[in-house]
Amino acid sequence: MQLKMKKMKKTIYFALTILVTSCYAQTDVINIIDKDGTRNTDAYYQDQNNLLDSYEGTWVYTNGTTALKIVLIKKTQQYNGKYYEDLIIGEYQYIENGVEKINTLSDINIEYNNQRKHHIIGNSIIRNTSKPPCPTCGVNEKRLRLGFTEVDSGLFGRIIVRRITYNSQLAISINIRAEGNSTPWIEGQPEPPNDFIVHSGDYILIKQ
Repeated sequence: MQLKMKKMKKTIYFALTILVTSCYAQTDVINIIDKDGTRNTDAYYQDQNNLLDSYEGTWVYTNGTTALKIVLIKKTQQYNGKYYEDLIIGEYQYIENGVEKINTLSDINIEYNNQRKHHIIGNSIIRNTSKPPCPTCGVNEKRLRLGFTEVDSGLFGRIIVRRITYNSQLAISINIRAEGNSTPWIEGQPEPPNDFIVHSGDYILIKQ
């Protein structure tokens, strides 16, 4: 009886292995650098050249009593309901004139069913010729475009991230820009804000 049970277990394990391998083999694996704007259902947009790795970490901007801290983590093979992808997720803290205005850092360890629920997300690798222009970028230099949402203001926008060296330290130069509001404005109500609590603009953050 025990011998028969062992044979059955081996047979089931072998069948499951074949099924998983077959399913993965039928999935289109696409390098994230080759994304062209289309989104193939059930494809896997993979960071095949590990371009996202160098953006991971804790990054801090300080200017007197104003500070911006961003934590970025790379996640692999995440399913967003349509396709799989490697991507960067992030959360942040903003202090202005010594007063903490917003802090989502505790959300960084939340494992959402769709990781794109984090406040900072993305995996779009852009070349030096892509918008916004980067006249000081090297010929083969690449930047990262991330989506940014701010719950308190209801605004969403984007962050362009460039890896740099600043005062001999590893750093990122970022440009934050608000692009819209997720809350529709109702006539007669106060007009919604047109800028993030973390003000749009350029920041240099040092790696901690």
